[in-house]
Amino acid sequence: MFLFRRIAYCWRVFIKLMTLFWFGMGSLFLATSVFPTLYLLSGFSKERFGRWARLVVHYSHKLALAHFVYFGLGTIHVQHRERLKGLRSKVIVANHPSILDVVILFSLIPNGDCIVKGSLGQNRFMKGIVNSIYIVNSKMFTKQLAETDRSLQRGNCLIIFPEGTRSVPGVRWQFKKGAARFALHSKCDVVPVYIGSNDFLGLRKHDPVLSVNRTERYHYNLDILDPIPIEKFLDYPPSQAANLLTREMQNVLEARRDQDAVMA
Repeated sequence: MFLFRRIAYCWRVFIKLMTLFWFGMGSLFLATSVFPTLYLLSGFSKERFGRWARLVVHYSHKLALAHFVYFGLGTIHVQHRERLKGLRSKVIVANHPSILDVVILFSLIPNGDCIVKGSLGQNRFMKGIVNSIYIVNSKMFTKQLAETDRSLQRGNCLIIFPEGTRSVPGVRWQFKKGAARFALHSKCDVVPVYIGSNDFLGLRKHDPVLSVNRTERYHYNLDILDPIPIEKFLDYPPSQAANLLTREMQNVLEARRDQDAVMA
């Protein structure tokens, strides 16, 4: 039994490394080959190119997760998936416990946009994708507001993690106001997405690269929660509205997390 568990553990580490490797190579291939070709075929139209490029990212992330599931590294279950059907011009907010969260959300949302770290715009593998279709947080906030508003008005959905970085186990969530400010500025409703799992060891912040869930596969459980209407916050002064909306987003996601804890 011990030998079987050891072999299974080593297999999960191998598949995790292969998943990360193929994701990196896939990003490089998209940035150097697929995206330049799409830009030519789009007739150098940034709007058409952005729409096509997001679809390519959507399906490439689906492929990466198919590898994740097929080779036994994990499972992904989505509750209330129907709430994502035909979703347009919404701000998607989620807790951020693992490195795969953004991959999963983009695999579910074909018209996803996001705010990304400025450092990714300089990353050898990612900069071609990031600078082509996403918004980097190194820009002035007023410019970020203008770009997200333009993207949302085109029907894209803004995916954002209000924590700003991956959660640290055992540390209380601290949501920042950026997501609320984007939603209020564009007058777009907020859709909270809860991301839960059995044990994120190996995918959390600061975990060693060779670490992985020691006893079983990762079992992701996402729940698409009821939208938060933006109208009820618009009569407040901007700063107060951002505080209230941020607090509601955090309360809704924490309530869903606590529900998981009770059922465990």
